[in-house]
Amino acid sequence: MAAVKSANLCFGQRYVWLSHHHLPPQARHDAHIVLDHPLPEGIGLAGIRNVLNYLVRRHEALRTTYHLDADPWPEQRVHPPAPVAVHQVTTESDGTPSPAEVVRNLTVTDFDLSTEWPIRACVVTTGGVPRRLVLVLNHIAFDDWSIDTLKREFEAVLTAVLARRPASLPPVSAQPADLARYEATQHAGQRDEALAYWRREIAELPADMFARRRGTTTGTPEAYSASLTSPRLLAAARDIAARHKVWPSVVHLAGYVLAMSAYTGEPRITHGSFTSTREGGAHMDVMTCMFSPTLVTVDLSGDPTFGEVLRRTAERVQRAQAHSSLPYDEVVELLAQESHRRGQPLRTGSEVNFLNYAPRSCGTRRLRFAWNAAPTAWAQGHSDTYFRVYEWQDGVTVALQAMDTVMRADDVERFLRGYEDLVSAHADAALDVRVSEVAARIGFGAPGADRLVRVGHDLVDPQAVEAVLAAHPAVRVVEVGEPERGLVADVVADRPVSPGELRTHVLGAMYDHPSVRCPARFRVRYGDASTEGDGVPHAVVEGDAGSVATTDAEQALVAVVGKVNGLDDVDPSDSYPVAGGRALRAPRVVAELRAQGWGGLSVYQLNSARPLRTLAAGLTPLD
Repeated sequence: MAAVKSANLCFGQRYVWLSHHHLPPQARHDAHIVLDHPLPEGIGLAGIRNVLNYLVRRHEALRTTYHLDADPWPEQRVHPPAPVAVHQVTTESDGTPSPAEVVRNLTVTDFDLSTEWPIRACVVTTGGVPRRLVLVLNHIAFDDWSIDTLKREFEAVLTAVLARRPASLPPVSAQPADLARYEATQHAGQRDEALAYWRREIAELPADMFARRRGTTTGTPEAYSASLTSPRLLAAARDIAARHKVWPSVVHLAGYVLAMSAYTGEPRITHGSFTSTREGGAHMDVMTCMFSPTLVTVDLSGDPTFGEVLRRTAERVQRAQAHSSLPYDEVVELLAQESHRRGQPLRTGSEVNFLNYAPRSCGTRRLRFAWNAAPTAWAQGHSDTYFRVYEWQDGVTVALQAMDTVMRADDVERFLRGYEDLVSAHADAALDVRVSEVAARIGFGAPGADRLVRVGHDLVDPQAVEAVLAAHPAVRVVEVGEPERGLVADVVADRPVSPGELRTHVLGAMYDHPSVRCPARFRVRYGDASTEGDGVPHAVVEGDAGSVATTDAEQALVAVVGKVNGLDDVDPSDSYPVAGGRALRAPRVVAELRAQGWGGLSVYQLNSARPLRTLAAGLTPLD
């Protein structure tokens, strides 16, 4: 398919692009947007096609594809205007698939972003008369603002077609390709400052705020989803915001931070806060995705009150947004590099989203709790929790999705009800609850911590570290202790094994075991010989084994990583980001490996602290 122009991905597109490739294909529909629009009398199929084709000509985002094989970065390619494919389905029983079947297929089928435009259309007819138009959209081209724009313009053009007059819409001032070039120049001077800021922030992140709660499950983990709608929460959040001179969204974030601290028992709460870049932007009206999650960590040490937590949250949000010019994929790289350096996974899979749905109504005048369908697709995205706040004209809905590895169903309900009570109660200016009082107020049980020890900001399970090391085929006996020194492992081996080999083993296994951290030091004894060396991931330990690829799978992986990223030398004991691999190029690495006959590697695994040697061991030849 010929392209009329191309550009690098916009910042928002980079987030959706990477998220798209992190998910397995069968789960990617979780990010699809479905619009179901009733059609007025008098509009025929040809008129609907004319409306859609007009919008496709007007907005380049609707006729853009996204390519991983471009150099040096993935790119968006804009194509000439062409008719939109419109599926037609009838409500009548004539032996053809029903509207529900057709729409479901269009909804759950993965978009091939390299060949397919991010819009699918289906017209539902009765007796040959169009009754509904269903659009399935890919998030890479849409956020809430651009969805509203599409709806508004569709209505305007549809009205013009019915009136048999030309449509009159304001000109489009900029397209996504223009935005990509603007971002590249606008943020060039801010990048170094943002990079330094996020390096400092990420170095101080707690590895896992759910450490006291995180467990394991046998088989496929379950996921829960529930929502609570409260009319009184709207007025309460606005009253608190006005009193403290902050946005209502910050009030909700502070409530979330307090409730999550009460549940986890941790004084530092980290989440990814979805942030739009439209406000005040020179390209505010570009139809594309213009948001991504920004890491926000709030420190609750000192047993602060609700008001103080609100102040701290507002300050942290402001600082994070001031340094949001670093794209999401580069933050992913920093997280993986810090996980590798620290020797413990930084689990930042909790996200918060504030959505303004006014002037629509929440549809209730009383408190309403409901369980939603299990979010099975979301559960495949490696997240822990997803908290959303919907502000309506007449109420607020709070929704929580959670994996059962961090939160059971009864605590999901308890969290939502306790959150609503906590925030709503603070409409009373005389109330100012302290952090230490929140857990009892909500009713959370005490989190477990018997086996955990503190290493820096992080909680570590020495017994789990011992179990991981004991699984190494050369290890006979292992004892882990001295957490004040960052963990020291005393190992008795059945054969010679270097600290570097043990370090690689732990780094490769730590994502599969809660609260596992690579020891800072190994003391290895084999027969009469002994070896002592650093287990710090970035250290170079004399005598480390296996700095050269040995197996066919290792050689294939190292070669592809080097080729895609322009690297002359790739050490298989390094992780992909530490070796110099870029997160945005990870989908191309996976694709090139498959082209060479190797499967079994995901983009999510590649953009982590797992050593390339560990990833290579999971590669499988394709038939």
